[in-house]
Amino acid sequence: MNFAKRLRFYLIGFSLGVVLVVFFFGPRSMQCSYFPNSRALEEAKNYPMTYSDQASAMMAAEGIDSLFLYKRILSKSKVTNLGTDEVRTKPCRTYRASYREDKYYDIVFEICDKKTILTEIKKAE
Repeated sequence: MNFAKRLRFYLIGFSLGVVLVVFFFGPRSMQCSYFPNSRALEEAKNYPMTYSDQASAMMAAEGIDSLFLYKRILSKSKVTNLGTDEVRTKPCRTYRASYREDKYYDIVFEICDKKTILTEIKKAE
């Protein structure tokens, strides 16, 4: 068997294998960041979020909707209190984060059993 024929059989088998792997396993959305900042923010986004009265009032005053909160603020913030005792409290761990992109916000959120509570959001200077 000459090289061209072997190459053709190889490419046919390889392409069928790729199609079968994509069909059975599908495209996956994976997050591979294991840094504490990313883990805290991803965990906050995974659970359903409730808002305190102060946070709801501030969001209404600033025109912040939940989509902007999830896509921008909780994705691009930096958690500022990772080494403190607030993070280790039971039953709710308290995190403080700062968002410094086009607008400046400081947020405080708690991660409890299978829910996230946004307790405070402030406009920073």
